Amino acid sequence: MMIRRIIGLGSTTALAVTAPLLLTGAAPANAGTTSTTASTTASCSNLASATNISAASYADRLVRAWGSGATATANCYASTATTRTLYGQALPGGIHWRRVSTEGAAGTIYVTYHDDARGGSLTIGVQNVGLRAADGWHAAYTAKFSGEPKAWDAVQWSDNLVRAWGRGDAKWTAYYATPTAVRELHKVAAKGGPHWTRIATEGAAGTTYVTYRNDVTRHTLVIGVSNMGLSQGDAHAAYTVRYH
Repeated sequence: MMIRRIIGLGSTTALAVTAPLLLTGAAPANAGTTSTTASTTASCSNLASATNISAASYADRLVRAWGSGATATANCYASTATTRTLYGQALPGGIHWRRVSTEGAAGTIYVTYHDDARGGSLTIGVQNVGLRAADGWHAAYTAKFSGEPKAWDAVQWSDNLVRAWGRGDAKWTAYYATPTAVRELHKVAAKGGPHWTRIATEGAAGTTYVTYRNDVTRHTLVIGVSNMGLSQGDAHAAYTVRYH
């Protein structure tokens, strides 16, 4: 059995760069449709201005909208071809898309995201001319999915949770765990400390249970991660905590 000290390692990929785009919301009744020029003014008038923002921020807004199933908003930022590509892949797109790079070429800014839970990359092309247009809508004119980089598995997810809780990071603790699991961790301590070592992993009935031992107190902590929740791109995949 491999015993691996997880606290004190370098920061995880997700914490080293822009955070995942966390959003919630059900898909509206017009899911899967695309907007037309005639309907743009009416459907987008209540959104924040799309002009005078960076191409990366513009793409972020699109990915957030698509990720949460807000198709009416996504339709404002994306062209018909782009929404067709996004909706053809998934709807909603999920909340684990993390921006990893931005580069420009021939009047277009290409913004690339990685899905940390399920793997795979998405590149959105934002046209500079379209971004500077009168209303700024539909400037994201191309989308391309590629590759299947290794996604976080349940053990990595649990390690990330224990790291976040260990340093007292409430935001990321709440991201990795359900409210119930967060409460159980905070019953132990608001800041779990740096002395947790992973000592065992086992799977049962759709859940991966990861066990840690505190090197100082010798207490053990068991985190249960939902394999289905993780594979579907849900946040809060760690749903149960046992402390002994």
